[in-house]
Amino acid sequence: MAVETVESLSAEAMACQARGDKAGEEAALGRLLEKRPDLTVARFNLGVVLAARGAFDEAVTAYEQVARERPNLIAVHYNLGCCRLELGRPEQAVTTFEAAVRLAPGRGEIWNNLGIALQQCRRLEDACAVYRRAAELRPGHAGTWCNLGVALKEQGQTSAAIDAYREAVRLDPDSVEAHINLAHALLLSGRMEEGWREFEWRRRQAGFAPIASDRPEWSGEPLRGRTILLHAEQGLGDALQFVRFAPVVAGLGGVVILAVHRPLTRLLAACPGVTRVVAFGDPVPPHDLHCPLMSLPLVLGGLDAPAPYLFADPDLTRHWAARLGGGGRRIGLVWSGDPRPHDREAARVDRRRSMNAAHLAPLAALPGLRLISLQKGAPAARGADIPNLFDPMAEVQDFADTAAIIANLDLVIAVDTSVVHLAGGLGKPVWVLSRFDGCWRWLEARSDSPWYPAARIFRQTRPGDWNEVVERVVSALGRSEQSG
Repeated sequence: MAVETVESLSAEAMACQARGDKAGEEAALGRLLEKRPDLTVARFNLGVVLAARGAFDEAVTAYEQVARERPNLIAVHYNLGCCRLELGRPEQAVTTFEAAVRLAPGRGEIWNNLGIALQQCRRLEDACAVYRRAAELRPGHAGTWCNLGVALKEQGQTSAAIDAYREAVRLDPDSVEAHINLAHALLLSGRMEEGWREFEWRRRQAGFAPIASDRPEWSGEPLRGRTILLHAEQGLGDALQFVRFAPVVAGLGGVVILAVHRPLTRLLAACPGVTRVVAFGDPVPPHDLHCPLMSLPLVLGGLDAPAPYLFADPDLTRHWAARLGGGGRRIGLVWSGDPRPHDREAARVDRRRSMNAAHLAPLAALPGLRLISLQKGAPAARGADIPNLFDPMAEVQDFADTAAIIANLDLVIAVDTSVVHLAGGLGKPVWVLSRFDGCWRWLEARSDSPWYPAARIFRQTRPGDWNEVVERVVSALGRSEQSG
């Protein structure tokens, strides 16, 4: 076997790089650095390979060593900042990108990533200023305008965000991200007609997977008794919110089949006008037409589908009435959404929409209330932070059970999760605890909702401040108890 030398290992690493053999390149660079740990370029290239396979911690170690040895190398600061963002360390990324900006103040892509890091640190005004500088340096870059729009929206500047998204769309008419963000901002501002049109761009998002159908898509033409498959497409809450249109479609002469997430099938079998419900993954019955549920507002031309449109099973309702017991005004609580760690952006939003269970502890001090957990998932364990909270959720099989529990409650108080849409669809009074930059569904500066007549929205007045929101909830509960 030939003896490996620095020269032969360098050549092997370069050859692997040329043919795209990342594993071979990483192995060759590792052996090379064992012989010559002082080879900065090899260590930098190893960082690149490690980052490419998602080994960001190892890449950071490599880049940090290079940065100590070559502090004026722009690329190492930039790459190190990107890895720190991937690892969820935005404060460290800010420092790193600032070092890169000092070395290369004319590089728009560095300013853009600095803006992302600042935004993740919730330094939104600083992020906007940085994005504007990035846009000056790269005036044709749609992504920077899209990022600016997000930072503006998160500050409650919806009109300015719409302008930024429109500029992103002008620069890149095929940008799915820009169109989707524009749709959400338009819907948030109440510009429904244009918003629903833009919302159709969601179909081009990665991961959009409508149910397979070889039949034509319905565009609003007369149904005349034909069978139409209405299918959910995103989360459980989306399905619960938009299934309100199934009875409308049935009323227009359609024989409606629903295809939804399995935990919803038992509940939605009782939805008016629905002939059959199938779960995702089960065989799809014969049908003449199909339509995604979230396209129905555009097809039907509005939201004229009032609640209630969901109904709890009477037998389950009686079962849960006995299980919950009596005593006091029953209030259901939800304090956290699905953290979705596999989706970085969704996880970032969830951290803003969710609260610690302890924030709701002041409700336990109010007389005459019986607090009942509706929380599922890992955050349910934190229910112990709320005194005297009754938790029946370990016995819940699916949303039919949750609906039956809610049917026995006087009020649901929840952060923006699927339970809000379940309670709203049942026509139950529901108080929505909304983050400062609330979801488009709840519109702007409103305490009511056109989706759910019995809903009341309690919005953060300062980003991240749940204490003030809960104070208003406690006050409102006290007033309602006195008036009752």
